Amino acid sequence: MKGAKGRGAGARRGGAARRGGFTLIELLIVLAIVGVLAAVLLPSLVRARVLANQQAANAFAHNVYKASFAYVAASSDLAVVTDGDCRDGYTAGGYHVAAAGPMVAACRVTDADGNGVPEVEVQDRYGNTYRF
Repeated sequence: MKGAKGRGAGARRGGAARRGGFTLIELLIVLAIVGVLAAVLLPSLVRARVLANQQAANAFAHNVYKASFAYVAASSDLAVVTDGDCRDGYTAGGYHVAAAGPMVAACRVTDADGNGVPEVEVQDRYGNTYRF
């Protein structure tokens, strides 16, 4: 056989055979880049989640207020339907608001001054209070 000279199938000229794949240095560089990206993105993602939960609690408070106000506005004879804990939902006549979920820590509907206008106070799990 001409030209074979006893070399293995994967052998290269002048040295050992090179196998495919990545070197340790290349893998470490990729891991470092992924780590830097994670360090930059995670705080932003956490802030976005907190903001979304706060906005959800505010929206829940607003929905409870609209339901209670619509009920009272339907007839001047109706009194505000008060609720000491409306986290599990709120119902006034035919108006219903579904349960709040884990973002709401406390919820109250009152008519503290007796003027027939509902007052809604919702506290989110971060301690922020929303009043309508």
